[in-house]
Amino acid sequence: MNPDQKESILSYYDQLAKEYDQDRFENSYGVYLNSQERNLLSKWLRNQSIEDTLDVGCGTGRLLDFAKSGVDFSKNMLSEASKKYPDRQLFQSDISSLPFKKKQFKSAFSFHVFMHLNVDTVKKSLDEVHRILEKGGLFIFDFPNQRRRKAINYTKGGWHGNTALDLKILSKMIKGKWSIQKSAGFLLFPIHRFPKSIRKYLCGLDSVLSRTFLKHFASYYCVCLVKQENRGER
Repeated sequence: MNPDQKESILSYYDQLAKEYDQDRFENSYGVYLNSQERNLLSKWLRNQSIEDTLDVGCGTGRLLDFAKSGVDFSKNMLSEASKKYPDRQLFQSDISSLPFKKKQFKSAFSFHVFMHLNVDTVKKSLDEVHRILEKGGLFIFDFPNQRRRKAINYTKGGWHGNTALDLKILSKMIKGKWSIQKSAGFLLFPIHRFPKSIRKYLCGLDSVLSRTFLKHFASYYCVCLVKQENRGER
């Protein structure tokens, strides 16, 4: 990621920090996303301790009830997070260069972060998360579905949500370092295009269908990766 792009992203989130939760997660679209993310974390992190879990790109701390530690590169977002969870350990840092020791955590998760990074930065960030996790550690994150975008002729615009992948591309990217343990879809239906009065009914159906083969046509993927320890890594 070039310095100008990084500065643009940082400035955007610093300015939005105080209104971020209300702007993004107090409408029916945001409530749905929040519910789906929480359901997945509850299931996929069921046997993990929050003491050994890191929220990568924790923002305002919306999901810090699942992690004892959080990292974000926006000082203002972290300020909001500390108000919600004053007992959490929060760090300001770029996720492609994390301020943690090797094998410090057993699990980590990241939502609405990797979609903003270019492919090279995604690879670097995955390598960093790999470094800080123990062997067999879990990493849960989401990204826009490239297959869906091709089907609807989606046109990229700026850095926001710019990078889309599919499971095949991701598999090649992580070969030898991670394995995909689980995957699920988000937003099979374009919820934001339906009347608000019926969205809550569609959300339930969307959730069920996005766990089937139809997940490959949803707007977003969420995956759970398992760290594979390379030969010679100790």
